Amino acid sequence: MNHLSEEQTELLHRVLDHVLEVNKQFNLTAIRDPEVAWTKHILDSLQGLETGLFTNKKSVIDVGAGAGFPSLVLAAACPDLRVTALDSTRKKCDFIKATSEQFELGMRVINGRAEETAQNKVWRERYDLGIARAVGSMSEVCELVLPLVRVGGHAVLWRGENAREETKAANNAIRKLGGKIGANAFIEYSLPNLPLKYHIVVIEKVSLSPAQYPRRNGLPKSKPLD
Repeated sequence: MNHLSEEQTELLHRVLDHVLEVNKQFNLTAIRDPEVAWTKHILDSLQGLETGLFTNKKSVIDVGAGAGFPSLVLAAACPDLRVTALDSTRKKCDFIKATSEQFELGMRVINGRAEETAQNKVWRERYDLGIARAVGSMSEVCELVLPLVRVGGHAVLWRGENAREETKAANNAIRKLGGKIGANAFIEYSLPNLPLKYHIVVIEKVSLSPAQYPRRNGLPKSKPLD
């Protein structure tokens, strides 16, 4: 939280209050307790700032944005970012768009599947940063995120305790997708009152993703690259 001003912290509290209020009707997140939500949604999302990559008006796409974590949080904390949220669920996209407008966050929202969006030349390899906090194998997440990231950009992925092992197992897939695991790829962190260790994993985009990736809808999940 040292990165944030009092105004930014207050804005994040107001955004979270809004999420939890809307959640009473639309079931955006299973977390309903405000303190738990602050830890698991806001503080967790802010860990991405420890990479030092979210600066200088960079373009960011949040793949599988869900209820807007981390994209809403990063847009509020870093107003110079150009943040796009991508999700296949219309209800969640409408919520993120309305929330962005209400709090003047300036976000773009795309309602679509990552497999299709990343094959669209309008979006393919156009972003400085591709981020994901979604559940899924490392190989699956990388296949959905890396084709959206420009060469010289980075994928920034929120992962759990086994991030190093998962990333090592997915190394061949990452290379196929044009990525590289750098020397400082892992940032370990913990969250208040939670016993687990978490990681931010940073993958460099060093070459173009081959045209066949991502594969058609569902294949990255059902048949992960090896």
